[in-house]
Order: sequence, then structure tokens, then C-alpha cells
Amino acid sequence: MEVETDVTTTSNTAGSTTTAEPTFSPPVLTEGEVFDPLKNLNEKQLEAFKEMKNLFSDLTDPTDIEFCTDMCLLRYLRARNYTVAKSEKMLRDTLEWRKKYRPQDIQLGGDIREIGAEGCVYVNQRDKKGRPIIWAVPRNDTLKDVPSDIKFKNLVYWMEQGFKRMDESKGIEQFCFIVDYKDFSSGNMDMKTNLEAMHFLLDHCPEIGSYFIATPFLAWEYPIYGGQYQSRSLIKKIRWMHHVWEKSLGGDLDYTYNIDNYLLENPDPIVERKEGDEPELTSKEKKEKEKKEKKEKKKGEKEEKKKEKEEKKKEKKEKREKEKKEKKETVEEEVD
Repeated sequence: MEVETDVTTTSNTAGSTTTAEPTFSPPVLTEGEVFDPLKNLNEKQLEAFKEMKNLFSDLTDPTDIEFCTDMCLLRYLRARNYTVAKSEKMLRDTLEWRKKYRPQDIQLGGDIREIGAEGCVYVNQRDKKGRPIIWAVPRNDTLKDVPSDIKFKNLVYWMEQGFKRMDESKGIEQFCFIVDYKDFSSGNMDMKTNLEAMHFLLDHCPEIGSYFIATPFLAWEYPIYGGQYQSRSLIKKIRWMHHVWEKSLGGDLDYTYNIDNYLLENPDPIVERKEGDEPELTSKEKKEKEKKEKKEKKKGEKEEKKKEKEEKKKEKKEKREKEKKEKKETVEEEVD
């Protein structure tokens, strides 16, 4: 099913109404057409691409090679206006981050299951160009005891799911990001996670978002609109709308996110673990484990103190007995 959004939309900003261009355009390719990412490059851009490709021709890690497609190289070039040195640094930083963070190995059934089940972020449907749609629903972020790093990890998981649904062979290299602000309040705001998310998007997902759509308008609450964080190209992609497509927002799309149903259709990746590696725990299991370890540590310290006390008591007793014995021997010698 495709989400029908090929209409002109309006947004109300600071009392004025503006008309936005159609949010989505016709599909990238017509039937039988083969996508060529280099087709519309000018001579300067093509030279930059060739230089960039040559710089990354020595990659040996299969994961890096799979990630650095021609379209990936072009995204990083576009993000830095085809300045090769800046584009190279940006991409190498991303490869280093992916090597450490391993976003492709994150499991929804692992330590992010608790927050993942809330439906704060999820992937559902495609637009008319075939781009996957990532939905963010801040009102569902109600778990205050979940650490920010776990919330961020949940976002990275869903971004990665969006990436996996792209089809570069058909020219699909972007997603549409919809933020549903219905019933949102400042109580749902996790500024630390939002800032981490924004830096993640800017540093490691250049030119990957086609449109960032927010509904209803609430720019003052969300840092995505802060000019200090954004590139001009990203700001141009933001649309503040009052009408999108799920039924909760007045649309026709009848869908309710459910983690169990999602996992049935999208099983977690099998992650190869080295001998001795522990399986990932949910945040609840981690807390229980930490509580148990703290209790055992306290118990161990108590037993250690008890043992030390008993040893000191024993030493004192032995010392008294020794002194008593020595005194007795001294008396006997004097008598003799």
C-alpha cells in the first residue's frame, strides 16, 4: 500500500498561512527504466565522484565495502558541496562510528525492547516514490526510567530499518521522516536524546532524508528546527503540516504499531558472538542485574567485615593465651 500524499499542503506559521509544494512527486523510475546515479552530474561533480571512489578503493572490511556504494559516495559529496576532502573525512568518521556502534546488529528483542514496544519510532509504508516512511510519535515516550542511550539506540535501530528498505537499484536512497506531535507535551521531551539524534542525522546520515514532516506545528518545542544544528538543505526539507495519513491524524491509513507483530515479519538479525560474550539484556533486566550485583557486593562486604572481626578476635585470644603462658613460664623459672 502506498501512502497517498501527492497533494499541495498548507502550514500555519506565526499566524500566516503558506502553501508548500507537493510533498511527494511521481515514482523515481518509469517501468523498464534503469537508474543511473551519475546521469545528471556535471563535469566537476563527476571528477569529484571519481576521486572519492578512488580514495575508498582500498577498503577491505566487507561491511564497509557494502556500505560505500556509488550512491553513498554521492550523498556524502552532496552533503559537502562536492568538496572531496571534507566528504572523505565525513564518510571515514561514519565508517569508524559504524564499526564501534554496530547499528546493523541492534536487536529489537534485545535491550531496546522495552522502549521499542512503546511505538515512539517505527517504520511503516512507503511514499509514492517508494521511499520508506519513518514515523516518530513523541507522546509515546512515557518511560522516564529508560536511559537516554537506550532511547538513542532505539532510534538508530529504526533508522537502520529505514536504510534496509531503500532500493538504490531503483534510485531510492532516501526516507521520509514524519513526526506526529498530536497530544505532545513538554513531559514527553527528552532533550538529550533529541540532540544526540540530530547530531547522528547530520554526521552519519547526510542527504538521506527526503522530507521531515511535523504535525501539528510545534517548532519551538523540537530542536530539529534549530538553525544552529541544521544544514540549509535539511531545513528546506522540513514541512509543518496539520494533515497526514494515519487514522489518528485524520487519514485513511489504519495501522497500529505492535512490536510482536513487527518482529514476526521482521526477525532480529542473528549476531555472531564470540565465546564468553553475554547476550544483550533489556533495560529492566539490566536494572535487576545491577540490583542483584549491588546486593551481593553488600553481602560480600558484610561477610568480609565479619570475617575480619572474627580474625581480630582470634588474634587477641591467641595473644592473651601466649602472654598467659609466657607469664606462667616466668613464674616457674623464678620458683626454681
